[in-house]
Amino acid sequence: MLRSLSALALGACVFGTAWVTQRLIAPYAGLSLTLFVGVLAATLAGFAIGCALGAAPSEPARAAWLVVRGLLLAAAATLIVARFSRPLLVALWGADLRVTVAVAAALFAGLPSLGLGFAFAVGQGSGSAADALRRGAWLLVGAALAAPLVGWVLAPRLGLGVTLALLAAVEAVVAAFSGARRAPALTAAAVLATLGASALTAARPAAASRIGPRMLELRRGPELEYRVFDRDGARYLLADGTIHAVMDTLSGDCVQRGPSALGLLRLVRPGRDSMLVIGLRGGTLPLAFARAGWHVRVVEPDSDAVSASRRVSYRPGELRLEGSDPRRFLRRDRDRYGAVVVDAFADSYMPYPLATREFVAQVADHVVPGGVAVVIVETQGWNDPLVPALAATLRTRFAQVLALPTSEPPNAIGTLLLLASREPLQFTDDDLPNPTTFFQNPEALWVVQQQTHAWLNRFEPGPRGARVLTDDRSAIEAWSDRLNRAGRAELHRFFGPDGGSW
Repeated sequence: MLRSLSALALGACVFGTAWVTQRLIAPYAGLSLTLFVGVLAATLAGFAIGCALGAAPSEPARAAWLVVRGLLLAAAATLIVARFSRPLLVALWGADLRVTVAVAAALFAGLPSLGLGFAFAVGQGSGSAADALRRGAWLLVGAALAAPLVGWVLAPRLGLGVTLALLAAVEAVVAAFSGARRAPALTAAAVLATLGASALTAARPAAASRIGPRMLELRRGPELEYRVFDRDGARYLLADGTIHAVMDTLSGDCVQRGPSALGLLRLVRPGRDSMLVIGLRGGTLPLAFARAGWHVRVVEPDSDAVSASRRVSYRPGELRLEGSDPRRFLRRDRDRYGAVVVDAFADSYMPYPLATREFVAQVADHVVPGGVAVVIVETQGWNDPLVPALAATLRTRFAQVLALPTSEPPNAIGTLLLLASREPLQFTDDDLPNPTTFFQNPEALWVVQQQTHAWLNRFEPGPRGARVLTDDRSAIEAWSDRLNRAGRAELHRFFGPDGGSW
């Protein structure tokens, strides 16, 4: 029974360490396929190597001490990660993002998992194959139980450093029970030292970063880490180090190219229209339309994003806000809108369920005749392969798709607007505002310039035979990974290692 409980605890520690490792690296590297695969591969490889090293049979006294050593190695590695994860990432500053993720995942998750795998294998002893299978099952049960416990309770409420310290303490307690009979003195000394280090780490967790005096919000949720801070007259909302919103601290206006260019919709559909926005992202975009008289409704599934957005533009009561998964919301909603704007992935991470033919069909059912659907997306240049694929997916329900670029030059990474409609837009170059009438208002002139640039550089994405993305088949995560690497390089240059972005 003791071995089964030990296996249960080890499984929980393996999963917990992997989960926290991903959250530690994500603000630096971004949520991406590279991060998911890197942490998973390092965890499994480390545990497998540990099992291989510990598989050789040993006499009971030596085996007990080897189990203790494996567990204490895992605990020590976990505590080092809790204290020194940030200095290591700073030391890797400037390296290729894939190299950084591989090294960090190997040290943060692979090394503790190696110690846990070693202890698990040595602890099997000379029992039967059935006993080994049972303990393997308990290991998996422990990992399954840790998934909701770490993800929804420990890490969001206690913080990543304290969660790692708690995992190290669990490993030390298991070591105490494992070596109490065969090596009581050595075990007691080592375990007490580890527990003391765990308590010290929990009492004084490492600082997240040197963020200066203007950090307004630092919120670690189950899915993302949100930061809101002021820099050079602008207020930034970042999610795992990626810019989600930028607001001028004096005027309160959005100063991002994409949302500013999207103001064209007020010219394309003049008067008081209706809009559904999927993705709050600080609230700057939907509030600009709501304050212009539009009836705006917002869908945002992440409550932490809503809380962080209150530090930017969003104020409860100004917008109809639905805290729901977008596809679930669209299934039950019966309203139709003049414009549906998908602003859920204008950054490096794109949730693929919001970029498929099935989702486009849901969106199309909520657009009134003559209305438009807009997808705001980050691309690496105007001719990014993501653009024709998304356009082909939109064309499954919309006959007309235009791409409005906001970045310059055409090969730069930046925001691109995809406007989809069933009929050609009744809007021409002559309908654009005259920039010369705004020379006395630099802020308004900048907005008009973004709209003019986007519209005059519009193009129809091709080719027509581009792959349609579906729930069953989508390359969106692989493209997101590529975009994340390019975007992170720019973000790191802009903010620097101590600019508060992670």
